Amino acid sequence: MSKLSAVLKSFLHDVIGPDNKVLLFAWVVAVTVILSLGFFLGSESVVVLGVAESREYQVNFDSAVEIKQVHVQPGQIVRKGDLLVELKQSEWAARLRELKKDLHRLQAESKLRNQISRLTRDRRDLPADVDPLQVDIQETEREIALVEHRMKNLFVLAEVDGAVGAVNFKNGEKAPAFAPLITLMPINPTYVNGYINENLISNLQLNQAVEVSSQGGKSVRGVVVHIGSRIVPIPERLLRIRTLVAYGREVVVEIPAKNEFLLGEKVSVQKTWGWNLFDTAQADEKPEEAMKLNGEPQEVVVSMSFGEGFIPELSGMVYLPDLHQFAVISDDYPGKAPRILLMNERGQLQDQMHEIEGLKEMDDIESISSKGQDIYLMSSLSPTKKGKIKEARQQFAKVRRNGLQFKLVKQINLAKILLPALEKSADAELKKIAKFKHEDPEKAFEIEGHDIRGDDLYLALKGPIFERNQGTILKVKNFSTLFEKETLAPEAVSLAYRFPMSLPGKNSEMALSELKYDATGLWVASSCIHDNCSALWKINEASGKVELVQEFKTKGLEGFARFGDTQKVYGVFDQKTKSQFVVFHNRIVQKVAK
Repeated sequence: MSKLSAVLKSFLHDVIGPDNKVLLFAWVVAVTVILSLGFFLGSESVVVLGVAESREYQVNFDSAVEIKQVHVQPGQIVRKGDLLVELKQSEWAARLRELKKDLHRLQAESKLRNQISRLTRDRRDLPADVDPLQVDIQETEREIALVEHRMKNLFVLAEVDGAVGAVNFKNGEKAPAFAPLITLMPINPTYVNGYINENLISNLQLNQAVEVSSQGGKSVRGVVVHIGSRIVPIPERLLRIRTLVAYGREVVVEIPAKNEFLLGEKVSVQKTWGWNLFDTAQADEKPEEAMKLNGEPQEVVVSMSFGEGFIPELSGMVYLPDLHQFAVISDDYPGKAPRILLMNERGQLQDQMHEIEGLKEMDDIESISSKGQDIYLMSSLSPTKKGKIKEARQQFAKVRRNGLQFKLVKQINLAKILLPALEKSADAELKKIAKFKHEDPEKAFEIEGHDIRGDDLYLALKGPIFERNQGTILKVKNFSTLFEKETLAPEAVSLAYRFPMSLPGKNSEMALSELKYDATGLWVASSCIHDNCSALWKINEASGKVELVQEFKTKGLEGFARFGDTQKVYGVFDQKTKSQFVVFHNRIVQKVAK
């Protein structure tokens, strides 16, 4: 090391000289600049011209299907997950019956063969994969599973945000296998189709990062996903001189779905240079969530097709997994005839209100629940503000859902069944609840939420309230007997939970407004009576204590539901003059109410 230092000192002193150090530095800089310019000027500077396009999505099936209802029109803008088409299952149902018939015959034949073998003592067990009868049974079982899977997928949902192109079939028509039912065009371009002139040298390679830019100054980072292996004519639009025919190789560049290019816009593609320390626009970049999970309520988008003057007062919701939508209800409807509304994950109500066949009148519907293909609707069971008891406000209805068809199974006056059972109960607290109704109509018996767990019915009471900020939940065992016998034994009703619920640092008066069970336990919502606040709580079923999950600065949280199997929870607020919804994560429990 000392020898190297001595050599350098000798070179600087004897060769360069003590007065020429500045000149040396200038020469080093000049040589570096010249080499850099030579490298840049000698390198590829080819710009590829192309057109921003998107691939058309076609909705088709590998077997013939029958169209039950088309829910979109050509030119309509749809979002990912929106319902496009509802299919019929008549042919698949017939096929399923035939397969099950064949399976029963094969199983009976196998059973008979085994019995004969035991009687003749000539039993020879063959491996399942070489026994023709067992092979037939296994193949039939697999085909049954396939048909049953098809029957569960009767709702065609949009795979991407886009505009509906062609709708090729009408309601009731049958579409052959692989026939496109609907074409869907993404709203934004997803790739660039460009060409490299054959007279230019290009070193573009697959999976290479490139810069895609438009004449308007918009740009995005892309990735080369295809380079043609043959020479083809370059489209006239991409020629630098329109009258001069040119040929080249095709290049396809994938760009993020979130971009500001227009469909069909001419863009340029060129290689990126240098080191990119902060690569923020890669081609595999995912679009932002349509809804920020920040717990801030937003206004529900209501369709004008509902009728002028009708503003839904959303009071409850359940998630329908086969539709990827929420079924929501309103306190009241035009003409008093209840309807089911569908809301997507962006808070948009679909254009149609779905009738419930057989359900003519039901008022003040405060809660909705589901069990399998059945939906349950419940009125508040409360008197009017003037203290009058109306039959339509005392109802509990069981509705059977088949796709988007809703049919009443049975409707009962729950108040006439439940209140006598409370009055005859051996539990003094239940007697007190029933008695309070007659003493003060303004603080009468009122149900704001319900849910079903197994064969038990849980009821969240808004009133009567015996202590400030106290929540009360009743449990009704074997609730199905309500619809079968229209009677209820006093011992079938019990006080499930009673708990305090106060927001930290606030003196707001609250009342229960909803109740829901899911795989993680029991959840309840409450709304402030006088102040602008609501809250979501979780009940510890072992201790009966309530834990605050989320607080809102908006009153009227009257319904909530988990979005499928995700951590997203959606809620709806009844604001009388408008409805709002909110979405948030429910992973973290904030604190336990004292």
